[in-house]
Amino acid sequence: MNSSSAKVTAPTVGYWQLIRQNDRFRRLWIAQLISAGGDWFNSVAVLGLVLQLTNSGLGASLAILCNTLPSFFLIPYAGPIVDHFDRRTLMIGMNLFSAVIALLFIFVHDSRTLWLLYLASVLLIVSASFFAPASSASIPNVVSSEELFAANALSGVTWGVMVMVGSALGGLVSTLFGRDAAFIINALSFLIAAALIATVDIPSPQVERKATPWRDFKEGLSYLRQYLPALNLVGVETGWGIGAGVFVLLSVFGLQVFQAGDAGIGFLYAARGLGAFIGPLFLRTLIGNDIKKQRAAIWVSFLVAALGYAIFGLSGWLGSLLLGGLALLIAHIGGGTIWTVSNVMLQMTTPDRFRGRVFAVNFGLATLTTGVSTLLFGLALQASESPMILALVGALLFGLYGIVWGIGASYGPLRITEATVAAGSEVNSGTTEQ
Repeated sequence: MNSSSAKVTAPTVGYWQLIRQNDRFRRLWIAQLISAGGDWFNSVAVLGLVLQLTNSGLGASLAILCNTLPSFFLIPYAGPIVDHFDRRTLMIGMNLFSAVIALLFIFVHDSRTLWLLYLASVLLIVSASFFAPASSASIPNVVSSEELFAANALSGVTWGVMVMVGSALGGLVSTLFGRDAAFIINALSFLIAAALIATVDIPSPQVERKATPWRDFKEGLSYLRQYLPALNLVGVETGWGIGAGVFVLLSVFGLQVFQAGDAGIGFLYAARGLGAFIGPLFLRTLIGNDIKKQRAAIWVSFLVAALGYAIFGLSGWLGSLLLGGLALLIAHIGGGTIWTVSNVMLQMTTPDRFRGRVFAVNFGLATLTTGVSTLLFGLALQASESPMILALVGALLFGLYGIVWGIGASYGPLRITEATVAAGSEVNSGTTEQ
């Protein structure tokens, strides 16, 4: 999909219009909805189980680390594979693999089998490292340029709804029926998603030569070096990951600060999901395809996230679970906006033959910074640092990065304007496979 100023300013299609008129996207979207719901059933149960077995914030951090960091090391392989193989087949295969792995959590019962939980978490992120870039790269292949913003916003809304519903229901199911029930539901969600994706015709780039991961990966990096605004857009989710270690506090607050058990963890994650739902939902009306507004939405949203986590820290001192939920809602209105807008802008400017590699780099770097940040927050918890103080640290990281990114996106070689986005079409057309 070539970028042009005409496409940048084209009117956008509404959400319900997109769902009604685009059958391929509708089925892909429903598959995302089901799979994401299962993921959050799983996440609440896993975090509750780790905290029960280890009684340690570090233990929860290690679980999140296992579910993020390995993706970084797969960047040179995931991107080229996504760009060289049929993306639909790849997504189906990864869902089937994940369905099997999701059942491994059932066999974790005590500290002696805790290693299996960490192993299963690693294997799930290995699967996601191929699925996520394939899914993001496929969206422009099943929607028109006018539908692109609505498609990404709906994907963001999907994530938010399922964090909200999946976390809340996951916490209740885990409390009422045991954690194994949540693990089984997650496995079933992967199977259903695979069956739905199998019914969708998803075009993939036609590549004549064989995949050579390292050379192909270098070509993707070459594209990012040539087109610096895309490199800056990759930095959005990477920067979000710098503060994302603060998310480990949700399980600690729910279980230990507010003493509300798995249901408390589920409530806090549900509030996070509601915020991520609200953010993308109103984006199309507020900013549409206006590049200047999209750029501003990103850095302002970092500041909104900072405000939310500052209030979250305060809620811990006040002992108010409801205030903590409100704070997370505010913070993740910002987070949902950041992810949606950066994805739209990357898809608008990245040619199909490079899209898998660019999104693999985007996903891998974001999981790297998230993993490192999570480990550092976990070590701080292990050293008996106050969870409320750490929430303020997370707020500070989000706020500072938003300011720095906003300056870089507005001035200098990394600036993102309608002119530089339109210039991406020249880079795209001038870059050839070697």
